[in-house]
Amino acid sequence: MVEEVGEYYLGQRSPGGVVAPYLGHRIFYKPSLGKVVHRAAGVMRRSKKVIAINKKVAAAPPAPKCKGLPWKQFTACLRREMKAVVGK
Repeated sequence: MVEEVGEYYLGQRSPGGVVAPYLGHRIFYKPSLGKVVHRAAGVMRRSKKVIAINKKVAAAPPAPKCKGLPWKQFTACLRREMKAVVGK
């Protein structure tokens, strides 16, 4: 995988967590819609708010502050730190 460099911008497709084995799409049945759905790999940056949050998190990464804690405490710490960074 090629590492991306620089800032993410509005409308950019960036790496995401979707495993996409079939032509870059993950295919699955979604019961709430009652049909088969194709999910593309990656994340589309569609909101100025998301880009602003990404910049805040990049400036002050919260995960290193919680490093080394047991999983339950780590997730609680990470949630607390993210709220401090994002401001919610």
